Amino acid sequence: MGGEAEALVGGEGRPRRASVARRESVSASTDNVNWSGTQAHAGHILGSGELKKATDEEDIIESPKGRVTLTLVITAAATIFGSSFPHGWNTGVLNNPAHLIHQFLNESYMERFGSEPEAWKLDLLWASSVSVYLIGGCGGAFSVGWFANTFGRKKGLLVCHVFSYVAAVLFAFCNLAKSFEMLVLARLITGFGCGAGSGLVPMYLTEIAPVNIRGAMGVLHQFALTCGILTSQCFGLRQLLGREAIWPILLAFIVVPCTVSLCVLPWFPESPRYLLVNKQQDKEAEKALKRFRGMDDVSADMEEMRKENEMQKKEKKWTFGQLFKNNHLRLPLLLVSALAMCQQLSGINVVFYYSNGIFLSAGIPPEMVQYANIGTGLVNVVMTGISVPLMEKSGRRLLLLGGMVVMIVSAGGLTAALNLHDKFTWMSYLSVVCLIVFVVGFAIGLGSIPQFIGAELFKQGPRPPAMSFAGLLNWLCNFIVGITFPSMQSALKAYSFLVFIFAVVGFGIFLWWKLPETKGQTYDEIYRRMGIDTSNDDDNNAKDFESFPLTSKDEFVDDKEKHGDIASSEAEKRKEEEEEELDRNGNVRPTEVV
Repeated sequence: MGGEAEALVGGEGRPRRASVARRESVSASTDNVNWSGTQAHAGHILGSGELKKATDEEDIIESPKGRVTLTLVITAAATIFGSSFPHGWNTGVLNNPAHLIHQFLNESYMERFGSEPEAWKLDLLWASSVSVYLIGGCGGAFSVGWFANTFGRKKGLLVCHVFSYVAAVLFAFCNLAKSFEMLVLARLITGFGCGAGSGLVPMYLTEIAPVNIRGAMGVLHQFALTCGILTSQCFGLRQLLGREAIWPILLAFIVVPCTVSLCVLPWFPESPRYLLVNKQQDKEAEKALKRFRGMDDVSADMEEMRKENEMQKKEKKWTFGQLFKNNHLRLPLLLVSALAMCQQLSGINVVFYYSNGIFLSAGIPPEMVQYANIGTGLVNVVMTGISVPLMEKSGRRLLLLGGMVVMIVSAGGLTAALNLHDKFTWMSYLSVVCLIVFVVGFAIGLGSIPQFIGAELFKQGPRPPAMSFAGLLNWLCNFIVGITFPSMQSALKAYSFLVFIFAVVGFGIFLWWKLPETKGQTYDEIYRRMGIDTSNDDDNNAKDFESFPLTSKDEFVDDKEKHGDIASSEAEKRKEEEEEELDRNGNVRPTEVV
């Protein structure tokens, strides 16, 4: 286990006994697979917040602060525009031209089979066109480690653009070929590329950024994703690309940001951490750091990466079997799994996939629906920017549960508006307000907290398998909602949101009962609040070294070695004393051979 000691100094400068602290890395790792469906988030969104958790029980590597340079800005902009933005675009692009795609699916089915499809078959084709993107995304998300280690962070992002180009060709010609299969296949392929990109982007950004702005760099991924959703809704207006003849161009538009990224990123460096740790190219890593930092002396950053690498090597590797069998981690695993499922079963993706149909059901005039969609996308972008400072001030638990209450109330209001819009015309506009408030409630709680809560509930060892398992559940629930909602809406009509209300209420009760506040808390403090005894935890080895009278963290290794060699030193001392005693007694010592 990686450990480091730090001297604790009293108010008058008196040294106190130092306790050994287990240091957690705040940099991105290929083991930390990022996960999300539409609300993809950097696992290090609050990386700077983790710096505040340094205590006697847990400390972190003290990293040098850096500044924002032009190289860093351009690299980050090209990265999120080429990978995060298309992920958001593909999420919201089908919403405004939904009626045109329905028409295309109906016509292509008739030409293929000679008869008009039944209503349930048409719903299934439409749901498959939407949800198959999530199947591809799930596969891509679990391929992040392979892409990152095989091609590198930057080159891995560029390779992922190939999937977008292939999908764009299929999108562009599916209407001309009257083939709904081409549309479904294109959504699957682009989903795979965006799923891989959703993990590579935060990894690359946090590895090239100085530690003091890593949190902000992590937020860029989510911000670009929400901007992609909003932009696709704007371009999908009937006045722009949401017209019958050119809607395939709207879907194929993802090649534009990918092309910009392909033209810009090759001129900028690879991740210094990848070059140093994976490729063992010290000089290239130092050269990349100098460009990103805008300075010649990057020795402190290089030392930080080396220390971090050594600590991760010492960390015990956890498997899924070990994770599931560990009694101490059962409740934390249930909590991150519940959050991952609740994020999607809350019904948020219905807003981005099917809000067109919801607004029409509420009695909104067809020509106004597209503007209502843009309103929800705009609110999503604004609230994403607001949610991060709110979390640092208010804590996780309050925002999470408060946001879920807002979602429950607004979904209830939407259900009432859908049922009463025939009697009261103003109910149609109330439905728009309720849906926007629903998005606000999601953004301040379930939108981002599930992405990083695992870093606060799990130590470095069990964190990767725990977050990977939660990610699988997240993508799976996203797919289930996407594939079933059209049929659910046909069967339940105005009451379809009741399913999501029950889901949020059920998960909310469990989280209110079991999830403690994690802001500014150490692992042991969090576990104590959950009623978990970690005194015999194999990972908690701090107590083994508490007796070391260290005076500074720099002396930790040398001092530990000294204490580790106490037995041998005392044996040598006893031997010398025996030999001196023999000399005093006039005995002859054995001849020493040099």
